[in-house]
Amino acid sequence: MVPVTCRTEYLTGRHHNSAGAAWIVMMVAMIALVGLNIAGVDGLLISAVVAGLLALSLFAAAYGRLGERGAVLLTVDDDTVYFGNEDRTLVSYPLSALRSFAIGGPADETSPMTGRRAQHLTVFGQKYLKLTFAREQPRAGTGADEDLDPDFWRVAIIEGDPAASAVIDRLRVHAPQRVSTEKKAAPPKEKASVATVPPDHDPSNDEHSPVDLRRPRIADAGSDEAAERLWEEATRRHDEVLSAYGSYELDPALLLKYPAVTDVTVDQTQTFHLALDEATALRTDSYPGNRGRADAYQQSVAALRRAWIACEKHGRRIGAGYLEPADQNALDTALKLYNHAEASSTPAEQATYYGRVRDIVTTMTDRGVLHPPEAAVAELSAVTRRALEAGKSNA
Repeated sequence: MVPVTCRTEYLTGRHHNSAGAAWIVMMVAMIALVGLNIAGVDGLLISAVVAGLLALSLFAAAYGRLGERGAVLLTVDDDTVYFGNEDRTLVSYPLSALRSFAIGGPADETSPMTGRRAQHLTVFGQKYLKLTFAREQPRAGTGADEDLDPDFWRVAIIEGDPAASAVIDRLRVHAPQRVSTEKKAAPPKEKASVATVPPDHDPSNDEHSPVDLRRPRIADAGSDEAAERLWEEATRRHDEVLSAYGSYELDPALLLKYPAVTDVTVDQTQTFHLALDEATALRTDSYPGNRGRADAYQQSVAALRRAWIACEKHGRRIGAGYLEPADQNALDTALKLYNHAEASSTPAEQATYYGRVRDIVTTMTDRGVLHPPEAAVAELSAVTRRALEAGKSNA
């Protein structure tokens, strides 16, 4: 199993201290400007002093910004979970030791594995996982105080990060009986309510799930990197729909058995094509960099997937039942001929069967009772032509 890692960045002391120093120096520059003017100091000297202080303020701010952010890491592979502060210590537990986890937060402080809060790997404003491991399992690589409970951890995650969703899916496999979703309570001293979820529960089906990491939106992503990953996930889902629909265009047997799936006169199919047009219009070759545009594309893909599911489900349910009985019989005959062609080992015989199938589809299309995609008709012509060419080469 390929390891999956989610990473939650936070501002370090260097960032905060530099920002504070820059603000103080800037205020000193403003006070010096006023004070020196009141004192009647030469304007050139005032300009030099104020300019120097402002330059120092900018330098302090730049020093903080150029520093690398800290990060809380959470990795799950086939048998172990690793987590910790990227710049300090990582700890590990076997997945078999995991007893439960819950989703909490947002955190009200950043506490990246330091001091008395050594088992708190939280980041201000971000969600976190509450992980509980079996007491008998030793903790590896710890630098924490020994009087703290070694079996309970809080590990920061970014709610809109698909990597966090993948990590949670893997944790759920190992501790399904006590997976819970936690909402932060309004009163500070009141415990959060925890709902126990059954083993076969799928949160993607919850219409009003308080914490839904399976369907994060780009607009709510916690970072630009997470937003880009969500966009990439949307393009993958878009391609999956195109591939699924393409199988009905390129497999004549599916066209003959389930014509409604590709017939644009059927309401569900027409809705699917409208959704497909919208998603295609919003898709770009690379991440657009504009969250609004990317989010609109992501939502159009979600609508496209729903439309495709409805289209395929309806089309497979009714088959050719929306056509007149005579047309249903004609398609049934065409399907039998196509199956005969597929089973035959004689190219000439195959060409004959394929040709008759093509003639039936073409006749029904010309009459306006069947509306196959051009690609499907082209595929029928192609298999007929290949069979004819094979027959000539064997002659």
